[in-house]
Formats: sequence, C-alpha cells, structure tokens
Amino acid sequence: YHDSCHLARTLGIRDQPRQLLRRDQGLELIEMDHSDTCCGFGGTFSMQYPDISLALVDDKINHILQCGADTVVCCDVGCLMNIRGRMSRRGETVRALHLAQVLAGTEAP
Repeated sequence: YHDSCHLARTLGIRDQPRQLLRRDQGLELIEMDHSDTCCGFGGTFSMQYPDISLALVDDKINHILQCGADTVVCCDVGCLMNIRGRMSRRGETVRALHLAQVLAGTEAP
C-alpha cells in the first residue's frame, strides 16, 4: 500500500486503508519500505520539477519491487497515474490499483 501525501499527511488517514485490505481474506498485505514517501506527482510538482519527480517515482517503484508484492494499492488517482505510468514505461509487471478497484474485485484495463 502506498500512502498518498494528501491522505496521510493532510487528512491523517493511514491505518484505515490497510484495515480494509486486511479484511479481504484473499489478500496478503505486504508493507513496502518507505510506503509514506511521496511518489513525486504532487499536482503541478511533477511538471515544475520533472527530474526530482522522476527520481521520487523511481525510488517508490524500487521499494515496491523490493517488497515482492504483485500489486501496489493507492487511494489517490494522481499517485496511481504516476506510479502506473512510470512502471509501464520501465516495463514492470507489478499492477497498480486503486483501493476501490481492489475492494470491488475489479482490475484496471
């Protein structure tokens, strides 16, 4: 699970998404290192500082890969778009899904 900056820092929501994921008996929640580190999207941040943004998302993806999970779950569409897009460009096979997709049992196209 990737903690988005807005949800975790601004709204203080950290445990609730994990609790929802743990309720699903078909899932194993594997925590990645630095799950609460920014993915580099940050609205216009990625456009104003593309080199820093790229380094941040690459670090995030490396942590995702290191934990061995086959799916990363996010609650923020911006984070999801950034992580999924960069993983695609890198040729990674880890899926990136929104929490709602996981809970509904649907997957991204």
